[in-house]
Amino acid sequence: MAFDRGRDLPQHVGMTMLTAMPPNGIVRKDRIFVALRKAGRVTQGRAPVYHAVTPFCRPALCADEPGAGSGWAEPPVKNVTCPACRRRLERLL
Repeated sequence: MAFDRGRDLPQHVGMTMLTAMPPNGIVRKDRIFVALRKAGRVTQGRAPVYHAVTPFCRPALCADEPGAGSGWAEPPVKNVTCPACRRRLERLL
């Protein structure tokens, strides 16, 4: 039986599927990120911090991640505000 790469491998392995681009997706090299904040309350008087997160991945580009019983808040926004994530995104250009 012959191996058919297009049929036998999941479509996300080694490929960027721009047709499946999430809303407000950020493309850097061959990676896709979205700007998400941690779920939960935002501290009064402070703006929420939006991190660069790969879809279906728990840690952000800056290695920050939500707590054990939490997750990322949806929907994604246009801009990343976390300083560490912004620096790392710039390096990926």
